[in-house]
Amino acid sequence: MPDPSPSPTFVLGLGAQKAGTTWLHAYLAASPAHAPGLRKEYHVLDAIDVAEESWKVRRIAPRLERAAERVALGERGNAFELQRTAMIWEDSLYPAYFAGLAGGRAPGGGPRFSMDVTPSYALLGAPRLRWVRESFAERGVRAVAVFLMRDPVDRLHSQVRFFQRRRPEQHPGTTEEEVLRLYGDPAFASRSRYERTLAAIAGAFAPDAVHVGFYETLFTDASVDAVCRLVGIDRHPADFDHRPHDAGERHGLSDETERRVAEHLRETYAAVAHACPDVDLRALWPSSRWVL
Repeated sequence: MPDPSPSPTFVLGLGAQKAGTTWLHAYLAASPAHAPGLRKEYHVLDAIDVAEESWKVRRIAPRLERAAERVALGERGNAFELQRTAMIWEDSLYPAYFAGLAGGRAPGGGPRFSMDVTPSYALLGAPRLRWVRESFAERGVRAVAVFLMRDPVDRLHSQVRFFQRRRPEQHPGTTEEEVLRLYGDPAFASRSRYERTLAAIAGAFAPDAVHVGFYETLFTDASVDAVCRLVGIDRHPADFDHRPHDAGERHGLSDETERRVAEHLRETYAAVAHACPDVDLRALWPSSRWVL
């Protein structure tokens, strides 16, 4: 049963990219206790804090100008761009917005919850995560963090395939060639540096306000039950067969490529094994055979 605490909850989804966040967001959004916002991903905190994500700020001005022009003409503006821009310019509007969504009571009288599930938040540091926890607490809202991990080689391979579909002209090689070209690129490898995110979470949230899970076990009753307990909601039916962006198979890379990527991320495997001693990582992540 969920925690009977009357406090509303804010769920900060920290990623990782290509680790099941779309599915998890859709599952949580189907709860009657969910207070829906404008998007799944808001890209506010990463745009403010993360240097490699600062390009998002540079895109704001033209989008905001177009939205304002529509409003001036009496048309509907882009509410998301207006809201996100305001939160980037004044970060106190971020907790105010999500706390406002979670205000009131859910059907049945229980607390509501709001969420921002932005995988790039895996790049945030402990000071920002502490700010999230504290700023929501000041507004009477309990902030919790959810972080999903995936076999680092599989995650990188899925990320590369995503960019090949999205920007094929920038990734003209075979998938294996692109993996070999990009696995050392900080823009790609940083999304698999789970040890950094785990350290940031540990420096900001109490253990009972955190769910650290795995893509490989996400689509199970036990995983869903754990997330529902954290958020403080009743379990509702889950469609484990529908997995967005999942081709249903492992990466298919050569052993040599898998080994090179795994060795590049050796510290990540060791840190996850240390942080999750009850998990048989060699069984869960086949690529760990090269480094554990």
